[in-house]
Amino acid sequence: MAEMTKKTTAAAKTSKSATKSAKPAASSAKAVAKKAPAVAAAKKPVAKTAAKKPAAKAPAAKKVVVAPVVAPAPKPAMRVSDEQRYRMVAEAAYYRAESNQFKSDPVRDWIEAESDITILLSGGN
Repeated sequence: MAEMTKKTTAAAKTSKSATKSAKPAASSAKAVAKKAPAVAAAKKPVAKTAAKKPAAKAPAAKKVVVAPVVAPAPKPAMRVSDEQRYRMVAEAAYYRAESNQFKSDPVRDWIEAESDITILLSGGN
């Protein structure tokens, strides 16, 4: 491609200078010869000018120290009197019956409320 450009440019210059005297044609041929290497130098591959960087090393794996998992201490059971417990069960049974629009069995509501309050007071989930 560079050779075709050189020949085409030289031919164009020569045809223009043919109409003029021989002396200016010689100077224009020198000018074409000087420009041609510059064009060829400009078309060098870019890969040679760009330097490749070496690949970065991956950081060394860090050692992770895992602490042993300690189970939380069980919550101490709440201490309530019998009267307090009775009132808590009665209130829970009432709210159970209310959620069923008072159409459920009152004994069943009481028993379920007792089990809920027992779990609550023992600190269980």
